[in-house]
Amino acid sequence: MPASPLATDLPPLLRTARFGRTHRALGATGSTNADALAWATEGAPDGALVTAEHQTAGRGRHGRTWTDAPGLSLLASLLLRPTLPPDRLGLLPLAAGLAAADAVESVTGLVPRLKWPNDVLLGGRKVGGLLLESRLGDGPATVVLGLGLNVGQADFPPELADRATSLLLETGRLAPRAPLLAAFLDRFERAHDALHRNGEARLLATFEARMVGLGETVRVAFPHTDRAPVEGVVHGLAPDGALRLGTPQGEARLHAGEITVETPTDEGGGRTNG
Repeated sequence: MPASPLATDLPPLLRTARFGRTHRALGATGSTNADALAWATEGAPDGALVTAEHQTAGRGRHGRTWTDAPGLSLLASLLLRPTLPPDRLGLLPLAAGLAAADAVESVTGLVPRLKWPNDVLLGGRKVGGLLLESRLGDGPATVVLGLGLNVGQADFPPELADRATSLLLETGRLAPRAPLLAAFLDRFERAHDALHRNGEARLLATFEARMVGLGETVRVAFPHTDRAPVEGVVHGLAPDGALRLGTPQGEARLHAGEITVETPTDEGGGRTNG
């Protein structure tokens, strides 16, 4: 597959100080997250970006796979070296989800909703997802934030068709990927830096304003574990980004990476394409 046009289309659009300024634009690869983690060991700087036209081993949460249509998806992984305490790293995918939703809205006029902790929805169907992978040691954490966004897919495999969508299907036109990515990087860099200045209250309030299920009774599942599902009312988000769930036994706080959320009004996205 030819090299990605993002190599030339993205740089003139960047408004960031760091994010995306160092960029590897690939044709086909296994996983952009894996590539970014490997690049980190070579000394890649904070904000280094890996993009690809197609992934053969795209990763989602809970060991799932991410499927894409070659050349029709936005596949990007951003290397971060945050100095946040480990218990606040769960705020990063929330900030990235907001950045993705804002980017989609600014480029297409659509208004995405967010399904905690990492899904971007349009019309109740999943259009994008985030995956945070980290390496913690004695020094600052190494974090890779992966973004997958369905841009130009006209159809999906039968097992995904009722739960996934694309910007093309929602608007009837093909959205340009470089402006979407530039907008995402700009918004995410600002949110990332605000978190390092104790800006989590604004982030959480803004996320909750787009959040699916707030105030509703939801069912929370724990894939690949023996833990039974939990039902309760979504109260909102805790300061560390955990889900606050009101149950008959009291309020529970559930953390990113452990659960999926399925609401009566939005059954899609939790297990699709991410």
